[in-house]
Amino acid sequence: MKGMQAHLELLRGQIAECERMQKAAKSQLQRNVFATLLARYRAIAVELEEAIAKMPPPNTFRDRTKQARQAAKEYGDDQRKLAKKLRRKMN
Repeated sequence: MKGMQAHLELLRGQIAECERMQKAAKSQLQRNVFATLLARYRAIAVELEEAIAKMPPPNTFRDRTKQARQAAKEYGDDQRKLAKKLRRKMN
């Protein structure tokens, strides 16, 4: 997600630069080109913002992994205890 956020910031910088260049353009053709670029950059920025908003919080998967490891550890502990009991009964 950090990469997407960084790309969004880069895109916002490009939008600001494009706006500046559009205002400084000397011909209508240049202004139209920059207007087209601005529309595309803004559309991409909106799509990227929406994608970022749909992503789960950064620690979601880390927490799930931690919980899974803990459950596996507890299961392993239970299996070892059970194996000890079985060995005692067999001896």
